[in-house]
Amino acid sequence: MVALSSGAVAYTNRRFAEITGYGVEELLRMNIRDLVHPEDLPLLVERLRQRVEGMTVPRQYEVKSRRKDGSHIPVEITASRSAWRGQPVSLAIVRDVSDRKRIEEERLRASKIEYVGVLAGGIAHDFNNLLTAITGNVSLSKAMVETGGEIHEQLEEAEKACVRARDLTHQLLTFSRGGAPVRKAASIGDLARESVSFALSGSGTRADFEIPPDLWPADVDEGQMSRVIQNLVLNAEQAMSQSGTVRIRCENVRLTGEERDPAVLLPPGRYVRISVQDHGVGIAPDNLQRIFEPYFTTKRKGTGLGLAATYSIVRNHGGHIAVESALGRGTTFTVYLPVSEAAAPARKEADERRSAGEGKGRRILVVDDEEMVRDLAVRILEHAGYAASSAREGAEAVELYRSARASGRSFDLVVTDLTIPGGMGGREAARRLLEIDPDARIVASSGYSEDAAMADFKAHGFCGVVAKPYKMDDLLAAVEEALGGSA
Repeated sequence: MVALSSGAVAYTNRRFAEITGYGVEELLRMNIRDLVHPEDLPLLVERLRQRVEGMTVPRQYEVKSRRKDGSHIPVEITASRSAWRGQPVSLAIVRDVSDRKRIEEERLRASKIEYVGVLAGGIAHDFNNLLTAITGNVSLSKAMVETGGEIHEQLEEAEKACVRARDLTHQLLTFSRGGAPVRKAASIGDLARESVSFALSGSGTRADFEIPPDLWPADVDEGQMSRVIQNLVLNAEQAMSQSGTVRIRCENVRLTGEERDPAVLLPPGRYVRISVQDHGVGIAPDNLQRIFEPYFTTKRKGTGLGLAATYSIVRNHGGHIAVESALGRGTTFTVYLPVSEAAAPARKEADERRSAGEGKGRRILVVDDEEMVRDLAVRILEHAGYAASSAREGAEAVELYRSARASGRSFDLVVTDLTIPGGMGGREAARRLLEIDPDARIVASSGYSEDAAMADFKAHGFCGVVAKPYKMDDLLAAVEEALGGSA
């Protein structure tokens, strides 16, 4: 592109026309002032003047170029002084750097999330142990007082607060290394319907689904992807003040690598695209760039973690998430997930959760490095009629199990923490216990609910899991299921 000292466009080629959306003839009747964002105009005009006058100025810089449709895109300008028909001009090579900028933004966003992950992973173990002790003791105390009384009601409120703290912890842990997805082929259509139904239960917001019967399966961690869909649907519900209709659309797409949309960052291939659309208040343009940042929120009671966790989960699945919004018109979130080459297994109806029954003296060994958690678990189990013992770490548990087995008083079940600083952890303990007794029944417990051993426990030798922090009913249900089910 050639610009005169007045800013008039004297020459341009077809590529610059493609970048701006104008035709070549249209551009030749325009001034560069018409093609630049108002914020960048003073810089561009000053650089043009200095260059035409022969002054030394930087040859390369970036500005936002205004397209014919009114949108703005980042461009890189490499300019030099030249002559055109006997008069000094500025000769500029203009490159569309939108893709590069998107990659830079993705990297910056990923680095922020990685920092939160390091922080979350560092405090998760201790924090979840403390929260387990609080939550478990509250639920145990609630079971010991008369239902309907003032104390029972106060304990119920305390338990609700503990559950909210637990949910916040789980969102934080999504960013840590413990949040690596355990992916399997799954029906995204079925998962979307179940997740949306759960998220909107008791709400005045309705859901409208558009899901083709031939939707491709995707490789996902169902628990994590369900959280993604729920987060997006809840975000839509809040944007519409818990009324209106959320539209959920799933479709098969093939990316060729030539798409001019945010999904260009993905490699070519087959993807399942999930769109969640609302007709709410919309998101301000200034906030769109920060919508996936940890702790950024415009909600009075928001934590700023829901969409950041959503972004992190999708990225860890090798996918991509994008957002489009207009104030007063609504917002659409779009998720791309790689297609699975395997067929999705048929989904089973969820079994009703077992209620905690009487332990009938069955022997259970609790393994945890935190004394508060060990003592709490023992009290809960004894309250339910089990005979409970405890060990501080895996090696001690293995010896206790070996001795009990030799004396003819074997443990019926072992509940072990996965992470034990300074001692044998749950994975190694499970491996050794199964060497001693191939029929040993072992339940894994961890504050890292997204841990691979928690998500795919059978592959690691466990017959069940209970995530920290847990309530009394959570622990007893896991124990009851492990003792009554098959590994």
